[in-house]
Amino acid sequence: MNIPGFLKNCGGRGFLAQKDKKVIWNLGFRGQGDRPFWLDDPKYDTQESRGALMSRLIRKQYDMVKEAVPDAVCCTNLYGETMELYQEHYLKLPEDVIKIWADNGYGKMVTRRQGNHNPRIPSLPEGEGRHGIYYHVSFYDLQAANHMTMLQNPPEFVKGELQQVLSNGGTDYWIINCSNVKPHVYYLDFIAKMWKSKDIDIEKHMKDYIRQYYPPEGQDGVLRCLKAYWEAAPAYGEHEDEHAGEQFSNHMTRALISQYMKEENSPSEYLFYACDARTLEGQVQWYQTVCEKACISYRDYAALCQEAAVPMVKNGTGALFYDSVFLQAKMHYYCYLGAAESCRAVLYGLNKEYAKSFYHAGKGKKYYEAADAAMREREHGKWKGFYANDCFTDIKQTAWLLGIMMGYVRNIGDGPHFYQWQREFLYSREDKRVMLLLNMENHLQNEEMFALMEERWGE
Repeated sequence: MNIPGFLKNCGGRGFLAQKDKKVIWNLGFRGQGDRPFWLDDPKYDTQESRGALMSRLIRKQYDMVKEAVPDAVCCTNLYGETMELYQEHYLKLPEDVIKIWADNGYGKMVTRRQGNHNPRIPSLPEGEGRHGIYYHVSFYDLQAANHMTMLQNPPEFVKGELQQVLSNGGTDYWIINCSNVKPHVYYLDFIAKMWKSKDIDIEKHMKDYIRQYYPPEGQDGVLRCLKAYWEAAPAYGEHEDEHAGEQFSNHMTRALISQYMKEENSPSEYLFYACDARTLEGQVQWYQTVCEKACISYRDYAALCQEAAVPMVKNGTGALFYDSVFLQAKMHYYCYLGAAESCRAVLYGLNKEYAKSFYHAGKGKKYYEAADAAMREREHGKWKGFYANDCFTDIKQTAWLLGIMMGYVRNIGDGPHFYQWQREFLYSREDKRVMLLLNMENHLQNEEMFALMEERWGE
């Protein structure tokens, strides 16, 4: 492909449509599917060749924009692998292009982790020219980030990172990734104040924020809950930013269940970024430890929210609190309960105790369904249907996969005729001793079998 010609042909109409508007022109070249182009074109097998192509394409885009809009303001994102190329001096940029430095998705100004590759190269603005940032209060990485719930790292940490940005000259352009806005209003307000004032009093801002959004009778309780939110988040690594959002309790659960059903004698490569165990059992045990601690911290946090809600409920003013702070407490709590049960299900499966595996998979499924139900219960008025398209974290998919696991272990433990478990949990002790070559009842569905197990094994 003649890439410069392709750019000119496909971009011409865009310039004509946008040239008289207030536009900041973003230049760059990455690849299809939000990944480096060289993963699909192996001839670019050195940093030098990759940087040379990107430099040439960005310069071509820059010249095209400037030809159409002579006073155009241009920027380019130094993100992930692009940051590595720039730091190693393989990427050359026009002097007046705003260089956009990015955090890693967790608020830390280092390069993002990609899969299991996590170089953590500092990404604070440096050098001559104009600088900005691309900063996440919401992130999606199929690992441990937050999307449906608030950033899990505290405001003191965020303030420190943004102060370093400002001290290093990153004042020309801030892009804030906030996904669907609603769960992230606190941090959006926080960062807006930092942008305008270049500093912030965290305590004062938090109280002002609460006064703006919450009724007088609930403000003290909301303040306690906001401060406690970051303390409840579990750590999955050693770095200060490595606290887990709700994707951790969903994507990691799905990775482990999927690996168990595909190849139980091998570990899941999706956990190598956080866990150095090289058996599936070791990974599940590590994950279970993190999740069980989170169950306790979010249980206590949900209780704190329940207490804080009382005065607002009495006055009929608690809707926003239930829609936001309390909802996120429930989501985290139910998801981590589901994750812990999922670990028990996999461990029992690995130990060939398939009935127990089936039962704990069913318990996990119920908890994830409860998390999804908590979200859907807070849809009202203009928010009707707001959570229907939860497809990044996709809590309902975690429940769905656990349902598949129930069928998988039931087949191993009770197939192909599927009557032993039914006799064990449905028949009386006397009837179980009588064996006849005929069926007197229809086979139980998985949900019916789980209900019988829950009667016997449930707390």
